[in-house]
Amino acid sequence: MRALTAREASIFACFTDAVVAPEPLLPPVRDTDAVAFFDDWMARAPRFNRTGMRALLYAVELSPLVAGSKKRLRRLDRDARARWLERMERTRRAEVKLLFKLLKGAAQLSYWGCDELMKRVGYDADANVARGRELRRLEGRP
Repeated sequence: MRALTAREASIFACFTDAVVAPEPLLPPVRDTDAVAFFDDWMARAPRFNRTGMRALLYAVELSPLVAGSKKRLRRLDRDARARWLERMERTRRAEVKLLFKLLKGAAQLSYWGCDELMKRVGYDADANVARGRELRRLEGRP
């Protein structure tokens, strides 16, 4: 890890697992490069942005406690995380919903950005680029 601590990486992996709920059909988050992608993104981000995302990770980790659970996010079982996720998506507080969507988008981007995962679901970006280049060549386009 270049930017995330082990704890932050664990929080992000747990949150991503709750958001994308991959198993049993898709590989678990730990078998993708989702956390490494997010870490690289954080390493490239301006310090202010990294600080904000870190704070958001810790807020997400502790949010089940604020919502009445006796456990933080990483201690919840899969079903409890799913219920927590539903509550977060239905919250009436606009600022909470907005920050939640920000981190949710980062989790989805990080998970679905894994080339091996995309190939597994039938999308091969390299093959699409090769087809596009061949078509341009055949049509005489630059």
